[in-house]
Amino acid sequence: MPGTPARVPCPAGQTTKVVQAYVIDPSQQNNFEAATAPFDYGYASGIWALAFSTVVGLYFVSHGIGLVLGMIRRG
Repeated sequence: MPGTPARVPCPAGQTTKVVQAYVIDPSQQNNFEAATAPFDYGYASGIWALAFSTVVGLYFVSHGIGLVLGMIRRG
């Protein structure tokens, strides 16, 4: 019958495969690719080192200010 698709099994040696895919807006493509990119351990360690050194540096600065204020308070 015209207009009826023929449903035949896959030819010999071929199989079907199910693939998960996302349909996204083209404006969101960069965000999606960034979220699914492999984890960059080098960049993450650099950010962690910067944050850790900032916290330790602020601790020493505040400790020094506390020593100076304590010295002024005692006279």
